[in-house]
Amino acid sequence: MEQLNRSAHPRGRDDVVFRQLDEEWVLFDPVTDRLHALNLTAALVWTHLTGELGVPEIADAVGKSFTPPVEGERVVADVEATIERFRGEGLLA
Repeated sequence: MEQLNRSAHPRGRDDVVFRQLDEEWVLFDPVTDRLHALNLTAALVWTHLTGELGVPEIADAVGKSFTPPVEGERVVADVEATIERFRGEGLLA
């Protein structure tokens, strides 16, 4: 699989349903009829996959969502890994 380009502007598929259920967040893929459980970081990443932001901008937004804010290469690496997981599951447009 091709490595994620940090300048790419990834976008989630429009038909994938994102919901919070109690203390969890889930994605439902109607094509595969699969439910994907997300942790907080993955849920935050998903909400920023609009096709308008690059990986560094998504990482910055995700990092600022935490108290205290988290920044640096660790956040970028986590965001990249999450986007790669979404891509591997076929959830990106």
